[in-house]
Amino acid sequence: MFDVEQILSLVEKNPNISDIHLSGSEVIAYRVNWEIFREEKSGRLNNEVMEIILRQLFLWNPQRFDKFLGDKEADFAYISKNGTPYRINAFLKTGRIGIVMRKINSFPKNLEDLIFTDLADNIKKNILSAKKWLYLVTGPTGSGKSTSLVAMIDHINKTRTDNVITIEDPIEFIFQPKKCLISQREIWHDTRSFANALKSAMRQDPNIIFVWEIRDRETAEAVLSLAETGHLVFSTLHTDSAANTVNRFISFYDPSIQASVRDRLAEALIWVQSQCLVKTKDNSGRVWIFEIMLNSTSIRNNIKKWEIEQINNIMETSNVNSGVITLKKYAQRLVDKWIIDESHLLGLSK
Repeated sequence: MFDVEQILSLVEKNPNISDIHLSGSEVIAYRVNWEIFREEKSGRLNNEVMEIILRQLFLWNPQRFDKFLGDKEADFAYISKNGTPYRINAFLKTGRIGIVMRKINSFPKNLEDLIFTDLADNIKKNILSAKKWLYLVTGPTGSGKSTSLVAMIDHINKTRTDNVITIEDPIEFIFQPKKCLISQREIWHDTRSFANALKSAMRQDPNIIFVWEIRDRETAEAVLSLAETGHLVFSTLHTDSAANTVNRFISFYDPSIQASVRDRLAEALIWVQSQCLVKTKDNSGRVWIFEIMLNSTSIRNNIKKWEIEQINNIMETSNVNSGVITLKKYAQRLVDKWIIDESHLLGLSK
């Protein structure tokens, strides 16, 4: 009988594999450093095998398979026998089952493993010790936003005595409480919606709240209100720069109230961290490029006045010691250290 764990055990031996693609009438494929490689020797998977695989992944909740057939797609998490977590999307394509599995780190990384030490120290000192405000981590799908947030929450878990609530879709990494109390809630499994979970969170005595993603105005308003009422809130957006993040957040609201929302966001926002992943110079792996915007007085004023272009100018002329760095400047540091190729500077915004 086909066993999905056989595939996973091979994948987990190769740290450069980030995704597994399984599909009826197709061979097994992997994404390695952004490129897709097909395992031609394994033969094609038929729909019967795909059903077996999906039922194995749904073993913890067999009824989910019937729900999948009705919904024709599903997002969920799975932890292999070796303890490696996966984020999974199952779907139908031309009537056949398709599954994409994103491998998640089994252990949280230290911030210093992700970002230059001086910036990591700045984040720890000025942000992760804060009692309130809104911290946004942004970037395209596959840019490692979850990895960054897990590293930050793990640092908080080691250094603070607070109550942390996460609202996720799905839960990817299971935190073990250290100094903090941690309640992780998964959409549909533990709560019906982000809106319900956010409303309920206010009654759960939280200090820190992590919201998986801001998808609509209702979530944006809840996140903003939580930050305004004295909580430290982390969330994500699919934007590619700090300035575009401000634009995107405001765009969730009707134009008639955007001026007041700009004032609120300017006061509640503490930090925007935009990120992307690029290949290393020797093609042996990938490395993060970060853009970091600390919401200084000058940036706050420009958010209120809706002079977004001025945010880019301020960031370009700011010293990294102030907690601000652009994607291009960060990439240049990686080039200077021979970590990435200079070609990676092309196309990066200021």
